[in-house]
Amino acid sequence: MSMTTLVILRFAGIFAAYTGLTVLLPAIMFRRILVGRGLSEQFLMCYTFGNFYIINIVFAVQLLHISGFWALVLFTAVPGILIWSRVNRVSLRELCIKTGIICKKILQGSMGMRGALYRVCNRIKAVLKRSVRLFYYKVICNTLQWILVGAVIIALFWIYGRNLLLTYGYCASDIPVHLNWINEMVRGNLFSDGVYPFGFHCMIYYLHTVFRVDTYAILCVFYLVQVFFIHMVLLAVMKLLCRSLYLPYAGVLVYILGNLWAKQTYSRFGASLPQEFGMIFVIPSVYFLISFFQTEKEKLKTRETKLLSGCFALAFSLTLAIHFYGTMIAGLCCIGIAVGFCPRFLNKEYFKRIMMTGIISVFLAVLPMGIAFAGGTPLQGSLGWGLSVINGGKSDTEDKEASSEDKTTQDITMEEMAARLNENSKNNIKSNNAKSMQTKRIPAMTETPESTFADKVREISEKIKNTWNMMAQRIGEFIINLPEQWCAYAVLIGIAVAILLGLIFIILRKTTYGEMLMSAGFCMGILTLLLCASGLGLPMLMDPARCSIYYVYLLILTLTVLMDGILYLIFMRRLFTIPRNVLSFILTVSIVGSMIHQGMIKMPRFGSDYVSNGALTCLSNIIKENEDKTWTIVSANDETQMGLDHGWHYETISFLRNMEYMNKDTKLIIPTKNVYFFIEKIPLNYAVLYSGSGQSISKKAASQSLPNSGGITMYQGEGRWILMSRMYYWAQAFKERYPNDMKVYYESEDFVCYVMPQNMYHQYNFAIDYGYNQFRTQEDKN
Repeated sequence: MSMTTLVILRFAGIFAAYTGLTVLLPAIMFRRILVGRGLSEQFLMCYTFGNFYIINIVFAVQLLHISGFWALVLFTAVPGILIWSRVNRVSLRELCIKTGIICKKILQGSMGMRGALYRVCNRIKAVLKRSVRLFYYKVICNTLQWILVGAVIIALFWIYGRNLLLTYGYCASDIPVHLNWINEMVRGNLFSDGVYPFGFHCMIYYLHTVFRVDTYAILCVFYLVQVFFIHMVLLAVMKLLCRSLYLPYAGVLVYILGNLWAKQTYSRFGASLPQEFGMIFVIPSVYFLISFFQTEKEKLKTRETKLLSGCFALAFSLTLAIHFYGTMIAGLCCIGIAVGFCPRFLNKEYFKRIMMTGIISVFLAVLPMGIAFAGGTPLQGSLGWGLSVINGGKSDTEDKEASSEDKTTQDITMEEMAARLNENSKNNIKSNNAKSMQTKRIPAMTETPESTFADKVREISEKIKNTWNMMAQRIGEFIINLPEQWCAYAVLIGIAVAILLGLIFIILRKTTYGEMLMSAGFCMGILTLLLCASGLGLPMLMDPARCSIYYVYLLILTLTVLMDGILYLIFMRRLFTIPRNVLSFILTVSIVGSMIHQGMIKMPRFGSDYVSNGALTCLSNIIKENEDKTWTIVSANDETQMGLDHGWHYETISFLRNMEYMNKDTKLIIPTKNVYFFIEKIPLNYAVLYSGSGQSISKKAASQSLPNSGGITMYQGEGRWILMSRMYYWAQAFKERYPNDMKVYYESEDFVCYVMPQNMYHQYNFAIDYGYNQFRTQEDKN
């Protein structure tokens, strides 16, 4: 089987498993509650609960130290069956009694197999009949919409899916850290590096443990699963908020295809990362909160309102359980929605319920982390930093900027500062006296005129203009990928128009729709302040590059509902529903068609500077062909965690250092049946470029000293070039000694893997003089 086929099968399996757990399982459990709702709302509710359910099951079994395959299956199935029976009003006792009676009849012979099969067939026919009816009403009657859904999925796989086939490895440098944390969970060590939002890790751990897929394999393909649901959730929320049928598809397609957005707004979509996984639940939080505020006061005590507030609590808690950046964005959006629905938010009944819901959501997310922290587990470093930023501490960027200033002032004492000021004042007096002597004039004391009201107004308008220009400049730098500056101003104008349009709808007594538009505008206004925080003198809670990812995601939502609001304003009457939908379809086709015609389709090239395709191919084949714990890979750092459950790993730097100053007594034994040596003929940069990046291994590199740094730095830049060159020439020398034993296992243009089978009763000494290490004789030692 080719590696490409294997990657496709892995993705299909993981996608099916994840979708089954987070969408289909909740749909079965809450079937009676979901009946009569739109498909988009059903999807949001199921997906939110499904992720919350699985993540917290993992937290529970990990904290109880009973984690494993059977524990996860039982904790998933038993509560799921109980919830299903309670929600759908099915008596488990009666069901068991009926099933027992049927089994008893079959065993006694009073009911034959034909009768039993007849009952089963009737039940299957009834299910199929309902499925066909559902398919007709949901799909056949909405063919045009499903064609557009298909177009969205095709666009997703065209833009992001091709990377799955071109790059087998991961595309972010911090994935090995997350891989290590998940591997520690396999060994029952939750929060191995300190308390941290572990929702993403819980989900990957569940898929690994229950479906028996290697963690490294999941992390290599799960990014595409994330990307799929990021866009499907966005589409579902826009369909629920918009009054026109087809504009949401235009918004999603522009987001996927448009070469309008700066690269950093989507570059992280090529890797399986917690931040992007947590981002999925920001918009459901927004929708469920808006739906709660759109509920009339008389219906606040109904079961439907409690369901909406419960869904908001689950969605918001998931943002905190997965990554605190998502919680920051969701929290700021909640503030924007509260401003948009200000009259209702300040109402006692709404305020009391939403505040209680918010407290519950935070409690649900913090509970597992709080239990671990109370048990003595410290906070992980980045979480401690995040809490300090929220409490008003400096961000990492501010610290870097301040450090350069501190270096110039930290050695200056107060006496020296006073002396400098005194000297400067003397110099100023001397220069003024010199000028007065030259002109024969005595310098006169001038009074600063008091500023008039007109001057103050002019000053305020100047500040507003400068702030406006600064915001546009920041949007042009981090958001828009177009040279025209007017596009950045158009974004700001669009945000302002959304707020004004909301006011117009409130005046026209379309209150809840108008407040939704205002909320969208206020949310984007607050996010604009976050993006421009450093220029406004505000605390920078998030780096602008990270903020831009969320900014564009929510900007698409805002601009789409803005266009929908304009169409709805023109075609407001119910009589004009069909013309409104027809125009929205024409606009959707026109926007996408013009983007294609103008060549404005993005071509992301993610690639991987961290793991070569050859290394992933070899690792997969080695695991498949060998028994566990019978092989060792000698390579750079990454395979340490990848093959942890199957074999052993020996780091390249340790291998070379052990024979760097060798003598005739030096021994380098690796006691496994097979030993594999991974060597990059064109070394990866591993996120660090140097003057010779992309060059092949060479004797020049091999002749240089081994890197003397620690951690990952020895495998970056020029250090990796030296190490891979040394390993290559060691392999050539060793192959010359044992030409019949050492073989090429796999080779491509940029990678080669050698295999050395061993007799376990007569193991090889891999320490040899390969021409670039230093061989010490007894005389040299003396």
